[in-house]
Parts: sequence; structure tokens; C-alpha cells
Amino acid sequence: MLKKVAVVLFTVALVLVGAPSASAHTDLDTAEPADGTTTSGPVGEVLLTFTRPVTPLGDTVVVEGPDGTVDVDVTQERAGAVVVATPEGGLADGGYEVAWSVAAQDGHPLEGTFSFTVQGTQTAPSEAPEPTVTQEASSPAEPSGAPLPPPDLERTTDPGAEDFAQVVARLGNAAALWGLLVGAGGLLFAALVMRGPDRRDIPVVLRAVRWTGLLVLVGLAVRVTARAVVVAGGDVAAAGSAAALGDALAGPTAWVFGLQAVGAALVLVGAWRSLPGSWAAVVGVLAMTAGQVLGGHSNTGSPWWLVVGVDVAHLAAAATWTGGVVMIGVVLRRRRKDGRALDAGHLGSRFSSVAALSVVVVGIAGILLAVEILDRPSQLWESSWGLFLLAKVAVVAVVAAIGAHQHFRVVPSLQAPGHGARRAHAAGSLLQRGAGHETALLVVVVLITAWLVAASVHA
Repeated sequence: MLKKVAVVLFTVALVLVGAPSASAHTDLDTAEPADGTTTSGPVGEVLLTFTRPVTPLGDTVVVEGPDGTVDVDVTQERAGAVVVATPEGGLADGGYEVAWSVAAQDGHPLEGTFSFTVQGTQTAPSEAPEPTVTQEASSPAEPSGAPLPPPDLERTTDPGAEDFAQVVARLGNAAALWGLLVGAGGLLFAALVMRGPDRRDIPVVLRAVRWTGLLVLVGLAVRVTARAVVVAGGDVAAAGSAAALGDALAGPTAWVFGLQAVGAALVLVGAWRSLPGSWAAVVGVLAMTAGQVLGGHSNTGSPWWLVVGVDVAHLAAAATWTGGVVMIGVVLRRRRKDGRALDAGHLGSRFSSVAALSVVVVGIAGILLAVEILDRPSQLWESSWGLFLLAKVAVVAVVAAIGAHQHFRVVPSLQAPGHGARRAHAAGSLLQRGAGHETALLVVVVLITAWLVAASVHA
């Protein structure tokens, strides 16, 4: 099975290298005041609304006015999709130029400038009404006074290293996502499937769950390092600096990585020989799930509570399915290694029922999330995001077909009366082999999912 996983990892990595970057499609959607406009009345804040959540870089927003640089307090709203720059005391009459610098969710630096003019504040009463904005008919407004030079935002970049770092970041995300799914699914497998004599193998499952915490930590470390390289414009040496690492973890990203890291550590140290003794691992899985949801598309959906709820259901069902498939293979491999009878009848039957329900939930939740994310159905074949989504659905369909074969053919063979030990052992081997095939394909699904999480629908 390791050879199969290696082959699919290499294949998908090649596809990801050739995939278009999503960062170019995380853009500034609107600015208030807008570029080239004149506002009548005081301006209390400058709002930058992006198409997707962003991470602040450096000063984030630099406002240059008639008297030089204006001190602003920079905050974020709407899960990081809106950057708010609040100048102390508001902006008086004159021309202003705003330079902004942020990073997309995959770490790619984005920057730009725009200008506007403020007038009418000298005679404005203390309780001034909301400023009105008028767009110049012919050309953008000329700032009053001397022309303002744009701030120096030049950076040395290495496009090749930057693109490679983006791929590495997505692979790190895939490793963390795989660890979450298998870890959470393993705990659910031990609780829902392992009953009666099968409970003897619960420590085997929990030991496997424990190592998923380490996998998540490694994946996060890879992802942070790769993000720092991207933020540094491909400069590997500069990426190791405190400033680059700080920029890679700035804004909402710190919460995303922090929750996953703390959760992974709890799983690593908290999965013990019994389920009651593994309560810390359960808390860790919940923390990792929260971090995963915060860093995905659903966190900017509307209504927020419904979209996030569907995303959590999607993750839980996917974890139940993925973790269960992996743990079936782990338990049967341990029994074979110990020279014990595979005795996979009850194990396969119980998991088959749980997996069937999980597949249904994954399908329904996946459809609802796609409907919320996509603006129109044609994006399924017009955008790389949609094409990757279709590829993911195709692979999931193959995994489901293998699962259906296990459910309707292999499991009944395990439970059929009158068959000898040799027949039962052969059927158990088929169940184990099928779990291996499903695991290899689910690795592909997770790799594609990691790309989809970092990508823009418009890419």
C-alpha cells in the first residue's frame, strides 16, 4: 500500500505544481473612500474589503496626506476579509494616498495603492453627518497640494521559489488535514465500532491516533515555513527571520495555526490505552476542527452559522469514513502480525453501517457547500477550482464504489454461517485489501481538498 500512496502523492504533487496560483485572485474588492473620489465631510476610517480573508503584512495600511504620514490603527473584520484603518482624529482637507500590503491565504503577498481627496471638513460641525462621496466624471481626483509619491513597496522576488513554496504549503496543509481526519475518525471508530471482543484492540487504535497528532504538528511546521518563504517573495534566507515568520502568522492565521497546533499536541499526549482516559485527545480534535473551519471557505459564507455548521458536519462525516477505513486496516494488520484470527465479521459489519451513513452526510454537505461557494454552475468547468472539485468528486465516487463492494459482497461473506476458518480468513483479507485501496484513494482526496481550501473559486 505504501507504494500506491507514494505514486499518488507524486502524481498529485505534479498536478499541484502546474495548478494556477490562487493568490492572484484574492483581490481588493472595494475601498472606502474609493479610488479617485472626493468626499464631502470628515473621513473617520478607511475600509479595504477583499474577496477573501487576508493576513496583514508589515504596516498593512500606510496613509500619506498633505502633512506626511498619518498615524492609523489597523484592525480586521469579517474573519479577516475587511481591513479597517482608523486615523486618529479623522482626515482633514487635502489629498491622500493609501498603500496597502497583505498576504492571501496561501501566503502570497499582495499590495496596491489608491488615492482620494477630502474637502469640507474645515466648516463641518462637530456632529458631522456621514460623508458623501462623489465620483469625478472625467478622471481620478488630483490630490490638493504637491503630488504624493507612492510608498516604496518594491520587494525582491524569486517566482520559482515562491511557486514551489506554495506547493509545499499545500502539502503541509494536506498532511495536517489527513492527521485531523484520521485522528478524529480513529476516536469515533473506537467508540462506535469496537465493541465486545473487538475492544481488545482499542489500545492499537489509540496508539495510531496518537501519531496523527505528530503528523499534524509536522504539517503545520511545513506550512508555516513555506508561507514565510512566500511572504518573503521566495527569499529562503529572509524567510527564517522573525519578521517573515511573524507576517506568516499575522492576523486570523495565528488563530488557525494556534488552534490546530494546540489540538495536535493534546492528541499526541492525550490518546491513552482507553477511551475515558483519552479525553484530552477528544478536546484536541475539537480544537483542530475549529482551526480547520476558521481557515476554510465556509468561514466567510452567509448565513455564517449555517455554512459553518454544514462544514463541521462535512468534516465529521469525512473523518468517520476516512479514519474508520484506516483503522480497519490497522487493526487487521495487527491481528495478522500477532498471529491471531482476523475475526473481521462484526468489525466489518458495524463499520459498514457507520460508513454508509457517513457517505450520505459527506455527499449532502458537500453539495450544500459547493452551492454556497460557487456563484454559478458553469464555474464547475470554467475554473480550475471547479475542475479540481469535479476530480475530487470522481475519486470519492471510486472510494464509495469500493466501500459498496465491501458492504454488499465482502461483509456478507464474513457473516455467512457454515463457512470454515479458511473462508473467513480469506474474506478478512479481502476486507483488509479493500481498506488499503480506499486509504490510498482517500490520500488523493485529501491532497485535492488541501488545494481547494487554499484556492480561489475564480482561479
